[in-house]
Formats: sequence, C-alpha cells, structure tokens
Amino acid sequence: MNTKYIIDYIENVLRKEKGVPGCAVKVTLDQKEVFAYTSGESDYEKSIPVSENDIYHIYSCSKPFTCTAAMQLVESGDISLDDPVSKYLPAFENVFIMKDQKKCAPERTMTVRHLFMMSGGLDYDLNAKPICDLINNDPEASTMDIINTLPLSPLKFEPGERFLYSLCHDVLGAVVESATKMKLSEYMEKNIFAPLGITDTCFKLSGEKEKRLSAQYIYTDGKGLSPLSGNNYRLAVNYESGGAGLCSTVKDLSLFADAMTNGGVGISGNCILRSETIDLMRTEQLSKHLVDPSFSCAVGPGYGYGLGVRTMMDRSEGQRSAVGEFGWDGAAGSFILMDPENRVSIAYTMHVRSWPLMLGSGHGPLRDVIYEGLGI
Repeated sequence: MNTKYIIDYIENVLRKEKGVPGCAVKVTLDQKEVFAYTSGESDYEKSIPVSENDIYHIYSCSKPFTCTAAMQLVESGDISLDDPVSKYLPAFENVFIMKDQKKCAPERTMTVRHLFMMSGGLDYDLNAKPICDLINNDPEASTMDIINTLPLSPLKFEPGERFLYSLCHDVLGAVVESATKMKLSEYMEKNIFAPLGITDTCFKLSGEKEKRLSAQYIYTDGKGLSPLSGNNYRLAVNYESGGAGLCSTVKDLSLFADAMTNGGVGISGNCILRSETIDLMRTEQLSKHLVDPSFSCAVGPGYGYGLGVRTMMDRSEGQRSAVGEFGWDGAAGSFILMDPENRVSIAYTMHVRSWPLMLGSGHGPLRDVIYEGLGI
C-alpha cells in the first residue's frame, strides 16, 4: 500500500491547513489492517500525543451501532420494520400533529421503519419543554423516561412524509430496550461489543477509561479552537442516547466497521448480522418512501440514505468507493466507512465540534486518498 498520499493529506491538509489538533485512522482490506496512523496531540495544551487507545465522544457514529442492534432484532423476529412504534413504546399512541392550531392524530402511523429512515416526524430539539421539565425534576431520568416525553410535543410532519435529522435513533434505542427488556448498553455489550472484541466503547465513562478521554474542542469562525467538555446529547445521568451517546476508540470503530464490511463477521470469527441484512441497511430508502426527500451528507455528494446509514449511489464526481459503500460520521469528526464490494473499511477519529466549519467535507478527500493509496 502506498501511504504517501494519505499521510500528506493528514499532515498537510487536516493538521497544518485545517488545524485539526489530533486524529487517528485505521484501514482494513480483506480483514487485514493495512494502514494505521496517529497524528498530533490528544491534548495540545498538555502536549500529550495521540494514541490509538484515546477515547472520543463519537456522537452520531453511535447511530450505526444502534441501527445494527435493532436490525439484529429484525433478523430474530423480535421487531418488524413495519410495526407501529407504539407497540413497543405505548406513549407514542398519543403522538399528534398541529393542524389549524388544533391537536390532531396523524393520518399515518409512525413505524419502526420511519425511525431508521429519520422520517418519523420528530426533530432534534434537546431543549423541548417536556424534556427539560423532566430532567429538572429528575436528573437521573432513564432513557425510557425521556423518550416518553417526546409525544408531548407536536410532530413536525406526518410520519413517512419526508426526511428530518432528528431523535429518531434515540427512539429506536428505546425500542431495542422495550423489545429485549435490557438497557441499550447491556444489549450492545452482549450482542455487538463482546462478539467483536470491542472493549472501550460505552455510554458512560469511569475509572481508567475516563482518564483516556481525548481533549475535546469546539471551532468558531474568527476564534479558532476552544476547549469543550461533555456531550450535550447525554440528557441525564442514566440516559443512553442511541443517536449520539457512545464513546469509543479508533480501534473499536475499526473492529465494528470491518465486521460490517465483511458480511457481519468480525476478525474474531463471530457474526453480528447476516450479509443480506447489511445489504438491506445500505439500500437507499428515501426516494422509495418519501414525498419530499431532503438529505445531504457531510462526506460529500453521491450519497443517499438507507436504514440509518449513508449509502453511495452516484460516483459521477469521481468518488473512489463503490456503489453501496455505507457509514456515518459524528459531531466531533469521527467517521466510519464500510465498502463490502472492495472489502475496505475506514475508521477515523478526531475531537472537534463544529468541524464542518473548519474542514468542510474533509472526510470525502480522506476517503479518496485512502483508496488512491490502496490502488482502488
């Protein structure tokens, strides 16, 4: 593998030109690690170099984990994509939509499929009054407690009408809890993390893991980087956000991405999902189901949206990955790519909120220089 292009891009563009304080990347091909690289500092104020053992808030990179957990239950028959959400979360029998300033029951039923597709009619308002009232009264509110407040606010549109990035995957995590009678963290540990050898991915850091948390920053135009602590998507002490709550390392992300690239089978030999289920996840859904699909991808053009993941549809602008490549990214810059056709996976970590202001679509060029280095 020719690593020159990749290292040049990381050092001269991401680090020097764009100002990323530290990052790490791992690439696998045919289930073998072919490139691993760390650059910069995990805490530049303390001059601590980046390590592949550093832990990051991966924010929305949590979503593919939650969707994988839910798809395992689809495989087992414990849930169905076309089940009403209210079958698992009875509070959602009371969802409503405002018409002519009146509360009305929606004409369409919100289904589990709508949650995967971000078309349930929900929004991403973490400061909605019912959520804030609950947390003020009970700072230790559970995932289910908080999710059950969402039907107290009106839907933004009829379920299935269009795409809106939202708390749908947090609700999907609660569906997993309801269907399994387990906390989302417990289910993931048993059915995803342990089978793949993932050891540092969790919703709540403590002890030694807390000490390995990389310094987090936020980028502001005109001011640059400022220190930032915490994860505002973790709404309460016991809330496990299926959409944005996980912490992880580049090593763990790579183990997950590699398994999803290779028919659900990890390097451990354990299978977490059947290949046909993964194919369904990476099949574009919006144009088939929505009246007005409005989806954009931070990685760049060419992508549509499947069941909880971006999916490559159009390579006409020279994108190097194959049609059907899929994955997602997070609010602090972490990024995963799974390409079953080429048997390539990429895991990338950094820790800067508001990174698109600083990087633009920085993940797309990273994808392409890695493929250049692989000769694909």
